[in-house]
Amino acid sequence: MVIESDNEKRFSDDESDVSYNKLYNVFEILYDEYKKLGSKYSLLKKNHACLLVKKNTVEKKACIIIEDYDKMNKLEEENKALKENVDRLKITLAKFTQGSKNLKTILAS
Repeated sequence: MVIESDNEKRFSDDESDVSYNKLYNVFEILYDEYKKLGSKYSLLKKNHACLLVKKNTVEKKACIIIEDYDKMNKLEEENKALKENVDRLKITLAKFTQGSKNLKTILAS
């Protein structure tokens, strides 16, 4: 019976060795995956930081564009008002010129 118990111990030690080896192999696989995911995380973190910088740059440019658009609209309105003023002044000048010709004609006769 002592022989059987030694064989049983050896058998159970072999099973635990296989189990340990399997666990160790699985651990190595998981650790390798952890390293890969850590590398990917670092890369994604750097990309995220770059994208945030680009986003802020684009937002600043968008604000500048909006301000320029507002200024352009104000200038267009001012230009339209000035064109209307020029047209009214041309009409007034034409009347004045016509009145001046009429005055010369009256004075000549």
